[in-house]
Amino acid sequence: MLVAEENNRLCRVEGDAPMGKLMRRHWVPAALSEQLGERDGTPIRLRLMGEDLVAFRDTEGRLGVLGEFCTHRKASLAFGRNEECGLRCLYHGWKFDVEGNVVEMPSEPKESGFAEKVKHKAYPAREAGGFVWVYMGPAAEMPAFEPPSWAPTPEAKVSVVRIELPCNWAQVMEGQIDSAHSSSLHSSDMKPARVATAGATDSHWTRPSTDKNPRIQVQVTNYGMRYAAIRRPIMNARETDYVRITTFVAPFTALIPPNSSYSVENPVQPH
Repeated sequence: MLVAEENNRLCRVEGDAPMGKLMRRHWVPAALSEQLGERDGTPIRLRLMGEDLVAFRDTEGRLGVLGEFCTHRKASLAFGRNEECGLRCLYHGWKFDVEGNVVEMPSEPKESGFAEKVKHKAYPAREAGGFVWVYMGPAAEMPAFEPPSWAPTPEAKVSVVRIELPCNWAQVMEGQIDSAHSSSLHSSDMKPARVATAGATDSHWTRPSTDKNPRIQVQVTNYGMRYAAIRRPIMNARETDYVRITTFVAPFTALIPPNSSYSVENPVQPH
């Protein structure tokens, strides 16, 4: 069991918190692509690593992730006008592009050159797999963006569900990566059956085992780790094992084993 100090270190991600520093050095999912599907559409609010942000898609389709509050007088850019390749603050009309540059400053004379001296908080953003990804770490350490290996092809039929939960990132991860709890918590949906592999019917999932005490074997990888939950099967128990392999991709993605009908990918966001 973790002591309070260890739990604090693991769960906190804001400011200079060690776990937040680690997460900021990864490309992390920030929003669904469909939330920003419209060019010059309404910006959306985000909260990542303890920061209040806004995201928008500009006239040319580029993605911007900016600090929510205007550099000038801290008005919320969530109410800004998304127009002509920039997000314009409603208060004094300062307009920011996706890189945080002030491209228009109506309240100041152009000859002052003040716009060139101001830089608004902005984070690089990319799009892949139905998600908008953002990098919030030091610019000098930014890794090249690579679409996740589990991202579907453009031809694939996918279903993406977004749920907001009032908990920290570790609580979500602990639940979704834990194979043992499914035998109890999800027993009404995952029912033991005399089948050769995990499957699904119209009403429930079928699991070829009644074993609630899986043996765990872990393999550390360069992307995180994966582990096998080994159970005694209902059929051919003397000759075979029922094995479910769960993958953890740093900093907070879990790939849960599929059944014969579908697969599940679960990126989560820290708040």
